[in-house]
Amino acid sequence: MSDFTITGHGGVRVLVLGRAQEVMETVCAELADAGLQVTGTVEPEAAEVRYHADGFDLIAFGRGIPARIKDRLKRVYSAQNPYVRLLDTFAPRAAWQILSALEDGPCAPPVDLDAYCQRIGYRGPRTPTLKTLHSLVELHSAAIVFEALDVLLGHGVDLDPVAVDRKLIASGRGGYCYEQNGLMKRVLMAMGFEVDGLIARVRWGQPPGAAPMPRSHMALRVTIDAVPWLVDVGFGGWGPSAPLRMDTVTPQATRHETFRVLPFGDSLMVQSRSSDPWWSLYELSTEPQLAADFEPFNWYTATHPGSPFKRSLMVARTTSAGRFTLLNDRLTIRRPDGEIHRQTLDVDGIEATLRETFSLPVQPAWRSAIQQAVASDTEPAEEA
Repeated sequence: MSDFTITGHGGVRVLVLGRAQEVMETVCAELADAGLQVTGTVEPEAAEVRYHADGFDLIAFGRGIPARIKDRLKRVYSAQNPYVRLLDTFAPRAAWQILSALEDGPCAPPVDLDAYCQRIGYRGPRTPTLKTLHSLVELHSAAIVFEALDVLLGHGVDLDPVAVDRKLIASGRGGYCYEQNGLMKRVLMAMGFEVDGLIARVRWGQPPGAAPMPRSHMALRVTIDAVPWLVDVGFGGWGPSAPLRMDTVTPQATRHETFRVLPFGDSLMVQSRSSDPWWSLYELSTEPQLAADFEPFNWYTATHPGSPFKRSLMVARTTSAGRFTLLNDRLTIRRPDGEIHRQTLDVDGIEATLRETFSLPVQPAWRSAIQQAVASDTEPAEEA
């Protein structure tokens, strides 16, 4: 049976559209146990004929529905009932997503788009297009630098959206992957993009044959017209400076380096090169993560003694003029034409560089941490 209705004890009416019968039954049964009146179908192609939007408070769309069908149904149902809630869901989280939406408890608090756009200097349309995405990634990377000074100072990193926005938008600070990509995710969702948070295992800087590192890096998948794009504004001085297609192994040139995304076991391997050879950056899991999933990863990265951010000063900024990276006392500038400049700085020079090159609001409390990082830098390390 492709269509069915399960009635709970409440009056809220939900239509769930999906593909797999057993999955549909499982999700709908959980929603009915929570008290909802649930109708489900695994034939979304016929949904607009069988069901009118006036009969529902929320209509949920499974991830397996083709984009062309999903988009058509959303247009039809929005025209039929402008008050109906339309929601994209992922089967393992669908019941929670639906119940949260009905309680007006969004998965991620909204972001002040005006303040964000002013922070990065974006004045274009706020529409979910590839052109918009390219502009946001480029401007964000130039304006909001990669830095983990709070970890070096022993303060930890608060991923609460209010704290992230206060730090990265209002206070002119930067952040590392969870802050950067977490903020970007909320911005893109507010503009209407379909976005998933993903987790990755870093390969960059590891010796050949090294034991696998824990998964510790956050990146994003943005789907536009059924095409998945990798967006990562939080990988420091080597991350992709433009969105990358995730459905092709063809090398993709950006302003700075060339990248490719390869199927690699049950993950994707993200690699880059400015010349030969290819360098592996990270293994990317394609399973969507919730905000709660990143909390233990963030706690480990911010507090574990083995975290590189606990012992090294790492700051990076990517602009049209080049990539600027600071690793302890070593400033490196890589121009798009391949020209490289390196300079060793004293503590005063580091503080000046943080202000002038990275536009950070240097605080007196940072000086002792900078001195300690420089003093403990006894062996070469990879730049951020």
